[in-house]
Amino acid sequence: MGSSDSPIVVIASGFGGVAVCDAIVRLLPKEDTVLLADHAYAPFARRRSAVVIDRLTRLAGDVVAERGPKLVVLASAQGCADAREPIRAGLAPLPVIGIDGIVPQAAARSASGRIALMTGAGCLRGGQLARALKRERGGGRVTWSAVPGLRELVESGRDAGSAVAAEVATLRAAGVDAIALGCPHASAVAAQVKLAAGEQVAVVDSAALAAERVRRLLMRGGRTTARRRPGRRELISTDPAAGQAGLATR
Repeated sequence: MGSSDSPIVVIASGFGGVAVCDAIVRLLPKEDTVLLADHAYAPFARRRSAVVIDRLTRLAGDVVAERGPKLVVLASAQGCADAREPIRAGLAPLPVIGIDGIVPQAAARSASGRIALMTGAGCLRGGQLARALKRERGGGRVTWSAVPGLRELVESGRDAGSAVAAEVATLRAAGVDAIALGCPHASAVAAQVKLAAGEQVAVVDSAALAAERVRRLLMRGGRTTARRRPGRRELISTDPAAGQAGLATR
């Protein structure tokens, strides 16, 4: 396990993971982050669970061996559903944090009990999601809001404002008063969701939740960096062509 000055590794399916890195750096501005974006296998929801587990456990093991981090964040909704526990077992005692558990947070802020879990279309498997929502909903009524084209818009750096506004308008018309941003691509458009939702709708961000988990874990263990300089960021893609195209928009 790395030292207090070692980086935080974030594993995601794409550049939506930048939103998770941003959330971490807002709370811990001196920490170094390494984002590993698995463009070569994304989106994970289109692959079998066994394939995702094998892929992510191998990627996690490789990046940990190369970068020696003090903590790993699994910033993928489908990745957490499939591979979080195998990765934790394989990397122990290195801490592994996920972005799951966002629905109960949104339910706690809903007055009506009508909650939406917002993700990009194709970021989660429908049947698996339905089972997870049944476990997590906390007595509320949860709608899955899969925004068409959101992943592609975020990956290409294009404006997602119109798609987000249309989806939020539909949710508000259905009486939703709490929106859980359940994947990094949804977290990447958090500001646009909040603008469209207005003050009457609570917006709970899984990236911010994961960042707070990171902060608490590192502070509790006395593992925050003592460096004075601002943190550095490294972006890695498993598909060099996709990675370079995405980086050109950032």
